[in-house]
Amino acid sequence: MKTKYKITIIIAIILLIGFIAIYYYSKDEKVKILKEYSSSGQLIGTNEYVIRDGDTIMQGKFVNYNERGIKISEGQFIDNEPYGICSYYDDKGKIETVFFRKNSKINLECKYYNYNGLLEKYIMCDDLGKTAFTIYFDEKGVTKYDGYFQIETYQYKYANKSKFNITEEQNLKIGDTLKYNYIVANIPNAKRSFTIENVGLDNAKVKRTIKKVEPCQIDVKEVLTKKGKNTIRSIVKYEFNDGVTPVFTDTISFDVEVH
Repeated sequence: MKTKYKITIIIAIILLIGFIAIYYYSKDEKVKILKEYSSSGQLIGTNEYVIRDGDTIMQGKFVNYNERGIKISEGQFIDNEPYGICSYYDDKGKIETVFFRKNSKINLECKYYNYNGLLEKYIMCDDLGKTAFTIYFDEKGVTKYDGYFQIETYQYKYANKSKFNITEEQNLKIGDTLKYNYIVANIPNAKRSFTIENVGLDNAKVKRTIKKVEPCQIDVKEVLTKKGKNTIRSIVKYEFNDGVTPVFTDTISFDVEVH
């Protein structure tokens, strides 16, 4: 009986070690490289990936080439979706577009270049990929623009609750933290400054935290100290490097009631 008991214990230990090994192997997310070749043997793509729960997940850098070995795209994947800066080139290797991608369906920022590699258009999009701001360039500088330099997105939803199916009230009180977010255009070839103020307060004493989220989002949290109407105002200014385009300044504001 003792011998059978010992054998049973040994088998149980072996099985346990096996299960542990399988578990950690499935959790091993060591980055590997998948290479793709054309029928003629030309390398046409490399993709970094990991094995997660037995599945192949694209995770990391990707590069694609044409049949002549010229790079035509590069960027990165996160959880099987393109994310971040992704660049695309023509068959001669000249830059055509640069997108900041949220996923395979949504771009948050876009840059378009002409045949000579000069920037000709910049687009900022909202979180759903809808165009919010567009600016055009030629070899001399800005030619025209359309849309909004900045948009407040968080409090806008509370000001339009029916549109966004919001039912709860904010009911803000002294000491509460007010949240608000912006998307602000990163206009190329220009120096941008961005300021926020609670009108009528000494803003040097306001407890406000600002977090930048790539590419264009700015998240703000502010501790409320003033009872009644609070007007939050933001100002963005662009000074262009060409020395010709005039300074662009844009101001927006919103109000909240504090009890």
